[in-house]
Amino acid sequence: MRGTERGERELRSSTRQRLLDAAEQLFAEAGFRRVSVRAITAAAGCNLAAVNYHFGGKAGLYREVFARRLASLRDERLRALERARARAAGDLAAALTAFAEAFLAPLCAGPGGRVVLQLIAREMADPQLPAGFFRDELVIPANRALSAAVAAAAPELSARTVQLCVQSFVGQLLHVLHAHQFAAVKAVPSPTPFSIAELTDHIVRFTVAAIDHLRQERTHEARPVVEREGGE
Repeated sequence: MRGTERGERELRSSTRQRLLDAAEQLFAEAGFRRVSVRAITAAAGCNLAAVNYHFGGKAGLYREVFARRLASLRDERLRALERARARAAGDLAAALTAFAEAFLAPLCAGPGGRVVLQLIAREMADPQLPAGFFRDELVIPANRALSAAVAAAAPELSARTVQLCVQSFVGQLLHVLHAHQFAAVKAVPSPTPFSIAELTDHIVRFTVAAIDHLRQERTHEARPVVEREGGE
């Protein structure tokens, strides 16, 4: 009996996985509206009722496809920051480089990366997910960890300034990502003559220089106060 129950659980897990994999590919190729449940189950080798059984319908399957993918992107960014911290705690350039490489990794991941870019681009063009889904599943956790890394490397800066620096840094990465997303969906050449490695290096050096300048400003502003207190 136990072997039978285990076999049934494994079969359900396998069916669920096949549905997610097939749906991700099809949603990336055509978007939510143009993909039918019949097409998904045919590609997954499942019966038509499997989508309702495992996900409660096409919309639930779509949300789970994104939940799985966003969790993977989020966890890779968090792991990258943790690896950078373990190697060189407080090294701003190392933390920013690790985050940027993880952020832009789909651009260097071949066909699998293109599927991710197409999937997200389709959702941006025709939103189907609940409001705040991207923010809660990916943006807030990743940006919070990045802010902590920047704050550790630049303790002179206020929390608000750190958040502004993170927004600026991520905005530059998003520009690169969105430009390549468009190229992936339209099947056109890369919009820039620069490699991803060149762009990553430039964005990191640009951001480190800006943060260093802000740190120097903050130190300079604080010095007269310290001197006055010392003279009293």
